[in-house]
Amino acid sequence: MTLMSLNPMRYLAVRIFAWFWLVVLLTMGAAWLLARGLSDNTEIRRLPHDAAHQLEPLFKSLQRADSIEDLSRRINRRDRNRWLVVDPQTNQVLNSEILPRNFDQHWLTELSQLDKPRLLLHRNTLLAGPFLVNFKGTPLALYQQRARPQSPGLDLMALPQYLLPLLLLLVSALASIVLALSITKPLRLLKQKNLDFAAGDLQARVKAPARRADEIGELSRGFNLMASKISDLLQNQQRLLRDVSHELRSPLTRAQLAIALEQRQGGGQQLPRLQQELERIDELLDELLTFSRLDAGQYQLQWQELDLVELIEEIFEVNQLDAEQKQLKLTLHAPPRCLLQCDSRLIGRAIENVLRNAIKYSPNGAAIMFSLQQDAEQARLQICDQGPGIPPDCLEQIFAPFYRVSDSRNSATGGTGLGLAIAAQAARQHGGFISASLPAAGGLCIELTLNNRSIS
Repeated sequence: MTLMSLNPMRYLAVRIFAWFWLVVLLTMGAAWLLARGLSDNTEIRRLPHDAAHQLEPLFKSLQRADSIEDLSRRINRRDRNRWLVVDPQTNQVLNSEILPRNFDQHWLTELSQLDKPRLLLHRNTLLAGPFLVNFKGTPLALYQQRARPQSPGLDLMALPQYLLPLLLLLVSALASIVLALSITKPLRLLKQKNLDFAAGDLQARVKAPARRADEIGELSRGFNLMASKISDLLQNQQRLLRDVSHELRSPLTRAQLAIALEQRQGGGQQLPRLQQELERIDELLDELLTFSRLDAGQYQLQWQELDLVELIEEIFEVNQLDAEQKQLKLTLHAPPRCLLQCDSRLIGRAIENVLRNAIKYSPNGAAIMFSLQQDAEQARLQICDQGPGIPPDCLEQIFAPFYRVSDSRNSATGGTGLGLAIAAQAARQHGGFISASLPAAGGLCIELTLNNRSIS
């Protein structure tokens, strides 16, 4: 088990769950910070005892003003302090234009009920008062207003009221868009590649999404695998049409020639040749029918007890004549007996197909070696020749139906690519498998592994 398989973040469902939780946590954190920033940190403190006494000269100078408006202009023209002029009976601010934005005037009511002037720290404003004065027979309450020193950071109170929820909405929307794009973008690309493949582009593959480690990556890799299999199948079918048409055309042409010669010459001299060509056609059609049934799962296995050593020796006898024509030596290294439960006809055909390939491609005077081993679980048959071998990238493809290493159609390479495909299907039908390897000494080795169903 790899570390990647233990990582829960490779699953799309976990990533969506974690992403939504992250957005919720960020929103809660932002709301908490906003709540702290917007909290009402109002305080009321005492003023020094002599504060009102120090302001008496200022208050006396105000008596020279002609009106309350003139009083407001005089008192607010000299320094950065601002003075609010309030009617103490109604608590109405007579010069409200100098009040800061969003100031809660109810605090003036709170201060007016105190017996002495106090200092109010309200948000970004310092307010001292009330200082009661008599202006030409009219009682007034004066409040000194000053800007409170700014704390470092963003002043949330200075922002418009609609902007804070809009920022929260924007952050969550951006996070949701990123999540949605991370899911929909690869799916749209996968959809487009599906449409391209359906339109006939057999090379259409998904690249970037296939590198993901989640379910979308698995789906993309599954599509690539499916596309490769279908592409190979279509190419193999096209190759089959070419091969079968060639393989059938040649014996049919020779058969027609033999018939024409027989009609002209008479005497039956061409009948053996005609029979040979018809047998070749029958053999080709039999291979096609056998593979078709195996591939569709319609081949009915006839299970019986079989001595695999005896079966190999019979195959040697049948193919001895072809081997002697090339001075090939067939050798078998095996135990005295190897009893299995299998379909003798199908297994025999698989072994004979591999042997015929070895005979076809082995040079004159070479050796073809059979090695049979059996243990408690499996029987392994290895067939090695001394031929030219095949490219390493073809070791798995040679068992695909209709595949040939060479695209040549001449009789030297011959075949339709069904022999090893039938052998592979025969191994699978018996619960085993087949593989190919390239020995260091050269040639090609085919290993057929069957599950051991020993009777002994």
